[in-house]
Amino acid sequence: MWRSSVKKLPNYKASLLQPLKRQAGLSTTTINSNMNAANEPAVLYQVKDTARLVVLNRPEKLNALNSPMCKSMFDTLNEYSKSDLINLIIIKSSNAPRSLCAGGDVATVAKSNLAGNFKESTDVFTAEYSLNYLLATFNKPIVSFMDGITMGGGVGVSIHSPFRVASEFTKWAMPEMDIGFFPDVGTTFALPRILTLANSNSQMALYICLTGDVFSGEDAYILGLASHYVSHDNMARLETRLGEINSFHRDSRYSENQGGALYDMINDSIEEYSEPRFPSDYKFKFSDDQLAVIEKCFNIDNITSIEDILHNLKTFDNGSVEAKKFATQVEEKLRTKSLTSMDVAIKSIQENSKDHIESALRRDLYVAGNMCYDQSGISEFSNAAKFKLVDKGKTPYSWKHTTPLNKSELNSLFSTKPSIPLSLWSNNINVTWKHYPHHLKYQLPTERIIEAYINRTLKDSKNLEQDTINYFLNYKESTKDKLGVKLLCHNVLRRKFQNPANQKLE
Repeated sequence: MWRSSVKKLPNYKASLLQPLKRQAGLSTTTINSNMNAANEPAVLYQVKDTARLVVLNRPEKLNALNSPMCKSMFDTLNEYSKSDLINLIIIKSSNAPRSLCAGGDVATVAKSNLAGNFKESTDVFTAEYSLNYLLATFNKPIVSFMDGITMGGGVGVSIHSPFRVASEFTKWAMPEMDIGFFPDVGTTFALPRILTLANSNSQMALYICLTGDVFSGEDAYILGLASHYVSHDNMARLETRLGEINSFHRDSRYSENQGGALYDMINDSIEEYSEPRFPSDYKFKFSDDQLAVIEKCFNIDNITSIEDILHNLKTFDNGSVEAKKFATQVEEKLRTKSLTSMDVAIKSIQENSKDHIESALRRDLYVAGNMCYDQSGISEFSNAAKFKLVDKGKTPYSWKHTTPLNKSELNSLFSTKPSIPLSLWSNNINVTWKHYPHHLKYQLPTERIIEAYINRTLKDSKNLEQDTINYFLNYKESTKDKLGVKLLCHNVLRRKFQNPANQKLE
């Protein structure tokens, strides 16, 4: 069975009507007793006309998620999913623009593991991944305001939303390799599907997961980690606008798409507030040469272990000094990280890039449970996390396992154990799928989408670049006038169509 029976969480439906009056003009409620340092609820729930706001409110921990917070959100969203009065959900932070969420409360998990309280740790991951699954398959649109640090668990509460709004304060990363963990919360399901550049075989997805690179809001948007870019100063006005959306509003612009009309209205509303645009001196994080390194060295189809990637980087040479320098820098960075974690990340992407969302998050739960209990003795997660997050170690952790895992060891981390019973909680929606139903419609186009259009329509074009940009910028409804379209198309065409006669992406 994919799900086991679990006790229902407390019924908080009645408490949703109790106002806290935290902000003038808003009906604010709390549904759990978990409090932050200021003796306030760690998650707030607010009514904003037809929208419902889920507000992370643990600022002293940068909104790091613990089990009560995840249980609270899971139970409340389950209730919201049943209401015909609610059009959409907004996930945001009370301390923006400092952070949306800096991750899960891994420091507490590590201390629990080292004290032998393994069930406390696995309860955290069960609650978190069950929440991720509910968010991914939710039956109403979700808008996530990534206005600040969005890392680890913060990625989990945003990446599965069709509307992921970055700002100039966004700092996006999956840094788990530094603590001997792995890219969890369904990231290895999401990234192969939504990234725009250098990702035809999950190369960019794997690069992001292994390096833990931090991305600005602008870079996150160009790469597809975010679907929209809105300045911090416009977030409050956008929030008000979203609450005003009426899904029954009669508008000829949406008459041909009744099934997705509400999603289209939300997209148009967010686009209204995507001014001001990028800083005038903005430059994308990766050069063409660096993207070439990522595409060549991180191709998931040609990799069996982290040793293959390290070899690819060490021997990379396309004649470019910049590319060789970048390959060397990335190799040096990876050699400071856990080989075990990196092999787990590789296998996770290989499996989850082809599977459905429920199975991917179930797989994440098994790996997390095995790393907590560490029955095989091959995980260094607890000690490394304590060193980095509790003891505040400033240097890279000194890994004891200096060789990659063999196949049996790797498989054991992904296997269910009768002694570690784990399952995702059942939710009211109860669906799964292999591809996000809305993500690709509202973000920048991926290289694959650009390639498909060119091969279908522009085979005989005499001005391929101009015709491609013209289509995505002026005619394709979902990307019309969208910020960054021209920059993205320029990037793809410049790298992939150096020879005008070449009508197929390389």
